[in-house]
Amino acid sequence: MTNMLACPSCGLDKTESIVHRGSYILRCAACGETIVATSFMAMLDSDHECSAFIDPGPGKYPSPETLVVRGPFRQIATAISAAASDGTLIRLISEAKD
Repeated sequence: MTNMLACPSCGLDKTESIVHRGSYILRCAACGETIVATSFMAMLDSDHECSAFIDPGPGKYPSPETLVVRGPFRQIATAISAAASDGTLIRLISEAKD
């Protein structure tokens, strides 16, 4: 079986979620290649808990001081959009529910 989200460049199937301006992007965690992108607005109807950080680059985990906002996606989307509007890459990390 093939993994449709595998990176076309390096083959790794580990992705990271990024917001850049008005786009929501899944990129390869190893090489940074964009795998798929959609409008950030397409993602707004979710109550999934996540944290948004200034992106440190592919495969690197963001440091705590780069936290932009944390909470249910629907409630923090405006802050994420504002942080990404100047071209800053914002990394979204899902929060596991207890």
